[in-house]
Order: sequence, then structure tokens, then C-alpha cells
Amino acid sequence: MAACGESEVSGVLHLNVARGYWIGQVRSVGCRKWTTVTGRCSTPESALSRAVLRMKGRKRSRALFIDISGYYDPHVSIEAVR
Repeated sequence: MAACGESEVSGVLHLNVARGYWIGQVRSVGCRKWTTVTGRCSTPESALSRAVLRMKGRKRSRALFIDISGYYDPHVSIEAVR
């Protein structure tokens, strides 16, 4: 029996830890298509810094996380605007 303010919860909690890598992408303002300019990176900061170095006239860059298990969709971690 639970005391006042406590609850009894039974069950199993399953956590799926995403495993994957980051890639860096760039695009121009007004353009809808992103271009991948880096390979696999271990951190979002390294992917974004490599993408920023390859901007050359393009105005936006981002680091995108790719899950290798296929459980999660790719998602944006960091963005930068010049």
C-alpha cells in the first residue's frame, strides 16, 4: 500500500539509445535542397565546423544526426547562418 503522496507503478521502462553519426550540410538562401559536404563525424560540433569551412558563398549550414538502427528519423542538431 502506498503512503500519502506516493504511487505504486509497476511496469518496464524501455529506453532506446540512438546510435549513429553526424553529417554537415550547406545550402544557399532561397534554395530548398541541402548538399552534404562532410563525411561521418563523431560530434555535431565537428560536423558543423567542417560544413562552415565549406560554405563558400552559401549562407546556411547544419549538422544532421543519422541514426544507424533506422529507429529514429534524421534530425537537425545545430544550424549556423552567415
